[in-house]
Amino acid sequence: MNVVLPSPFHLIDLESVTSTNDEALERASSNDPAWTIVRAVEQRAGRGRRGKTFASPPGNSYTSFLLRPDCVQADAPQIALLAGLAVARAIKEVAPDLPAARCKWPNDVLIDGHKVAGILVEAASTGTRLDAVVVGIGVNLASHPDIDGVRISDLGTLGTVIDRDVWLIALSAHLRALVECWLDGGFVAVRETWLDHAAGLNSRVTHCEDGRPALHGTLAGIDDVGALLISDAAGHTHRCVSGSLVLEDVA
Repeated sequence: MNVVLPSPFHLIDLESVTSTNDEALERASSNDPAWTIVRAVEQRAGRGRRGKTFASPPGNSYTSFLLRPDCVQADAPQIALLAGLAVARAIKEVAPDLPAARCKWPNDVLIDGHKVAGILVEAASTGTRLDAVVVGIGVNLASHPDIDGVRISDLGTLGTVIDRDVWLIALSAHLRALVECWLDGGFVAVRETWLDHAAGLNSRVTHCEDGRPALHGTLAGIDDVGALLISDAAGHTHRCVSGSLVLEDVA
């Protein structure tokens, strides 16, 4: 099918790029408008959080959205949570027979404990104000890499084959709706919905952050600005704004 997206989306469809985020950041610096979308069949050097390589086998969805939100730089990490929720909602729309997709703080989406999507948010700013935010979303539609120590899968293996154009239409609509809700009411306006889709809520987790001892406890949720809340064995609640999360109860 020839994908047609409504205004204000503007789709730039490419065969091969180093990464869709790199291309979208270049377009941000060239004053391309909000809701420009860069999509590629192949990424030659896809990137994940914390400098990790993002494997990009063929047949999947590699897409970056250019946003220009009126907010401060400190709010940018919340957009990764919005994007994860948009992915989970889009999966429910286009693949209703699959088990529910879950959002793993801060940037992964899981089905039955298997990672099916990852998100990378990168910002360009002037002072404390954001000039642009690029939201990179990679979704395993038809294939997945083998990564030691990571439970990972794709929607086709899990039972539903999804056309990448059908996927883009659903994802774009859900992301825009959530971003507009967030801009109108702040993260508190979507917090409960995110918690309804949360992976590992009330289960044993470990939080890891460079330079700090690992924190073991129970995932209590997230606060009104998207920070992670973990309760330790002594009943103290710890607030985490960065780092990574391991779900101990996922085999």
